[in-house]
Formats: sequence, C-alpha cells, structure tokens
Amino acid sequence: MPAATNLGQAKDCLSASVTQFGGVATIDEMLAVEIIFDKAAADGMASTTTTDTLVWMNPYTVPVYLQSAEAVATGAAITASDADFATITFRTRDGVGGASAAALTIVTNLAGGNWTQNQRKAITTQTIANLAVPVGGQITFSIAKGGSGVVVPVSKFVIRAFKGE
Repeated sequence: MPAATNLGQAKDCLSASVTQFGGVATIDEMLAVEIIFDKAAADGMASTTTTDTLVWMNPYTVPVYLQSAEAVATGAAITASDADFATITFRTRDGVGGASAAALTIVTNLAGGNWTQNQRKAITTQTIANLAVPVGGQITFSIAKGGSGVVVPVSKFVIRAFKGE
C-alpha cells in the first residue's frame, strides 16, 4: 500500500484508540508540522524587494498542507499604508522545476492593518489551490513593494501545516 493510505488508516485506528484523550484532534496534533522562518535583517531601503528565498523542503513521504500562518515583527512596527506597502508571500513549489504558486499572502496596506512590534499578526489570505507541498516540494518567501515601499523589519514567521494524504 502507498504510504499515504497507510497514514490515513493509522490515523483512523489511533483516533478510535485515544477517544478519551481528544480523539481526532489529538492525532491531528501529532501530524502537525511547524515551519519557522526568521527574516534576520530589515530591508535595506523601503524599495528593497526579496526574490523567492527557500524556507523549507518537504522531507516526508506524504504531502504537507499549509493550514495557517502568523508573523511577528520583532525589529520594529509597520504602519499600514495604501500608498507605500509590502506584499509578503509564501509560495509552494513542486520540487521538480515547476513554477512557484502563491499560497499565503499578507499586505501591509490599510486592509492588512498595522503591525505592532512583538505582537502576532495572522496571515489570512490563502490561495486554497496552492496550499499543498508535495513530497520533495518547497516553500519560498518573497517580498514585493507597492508605491515607494516600506521597510519590512526583522521578523519571525510561523506556518502551521499538517501531513496529509
């Protein structure tokens, strides 16, 4: 049997066995993957962009599905602006040379809101069709700028994902 089918069967069996400990939610937590990316330096200038930078490669024998993400600006706050903003995107790649696809995006415009230093900011824009990271696939990080841009400070990003079938 393929590994993905075995994972599903194991999850079903274990869920029934641990009902008193939370059942499916407990098993889902066991299959959770936390991907952490540290943006170690602030942008050199407001207009500085970042091309696709490798964040993570899927080492598992099953696909991984991105579920949610958060950002914490640890170096400074970001004031939201519709005139000068940054678009931060996590993309998935198939690992065999295909194009990257936007999966999770946050924009520092008024709709995206201010970033307060050292406070969590949910990354809520998801492209459902692109949340899967296949076996050997990758996640990349990029920053594009609108208007004159804005300096994206030192930040930590946490992506929550789960092993799937």
